Amino acid sequence: MNIKYFLLIITILGFLARSRVLVIAGLLLLTIYEFEIDFVFEFLGNKGIEIGLIFLLMAILSSLVLSPVDGEVIKDNLLSWQGTVAIIAGVLATKFNGMGLDLLQESPQFILGIIMGSLVGIVFFGGIPVGPLMAAGIGAVLFKIIEIIKG
Repeated sequence: MNIKYFLLIITILGFLARSRVLVIAGLLLLTIYEFEIDFVFEFLGNKGIEIGLIFLLMAILSSLVLSPVDGEVIKDNLLSWQGTVAIIAGVLATKFNGMGLDLLQESPQFILGIIMGSLVGIVFFGGIPVGPLMAAGIGAVLFKIIEIIKG
């Protein structure tokens, strides 16, 4: 499939999924492709995820700066059962995201399926698309489970 059509499909799926982030990303990549600014693709391929994660973490952590929490409250929270569950969830999420990143780097063609799955989740289950890494991570885990079952 021509990459231009692939990016166009991604953008259209973004519109259908009401995902502003996906639409903007698709349109920007289409523009970069059309104007043949190829070094941008190389830069994004090498540093894009890292830069995106930096901004994501900054956005999340900024709430702590805006609403400082007392150290005792943090300690009590982390030592509660809910805090323990949150820590486990964080560990699992980062592991799954890492597996998803590996999967997408090895097989980028899966991104279209992930976007289609996100569309189904949005339209039929009221889901919110938060990103392809977790979806790819879940996919990677499911692939491993299926491989184990198949023997």
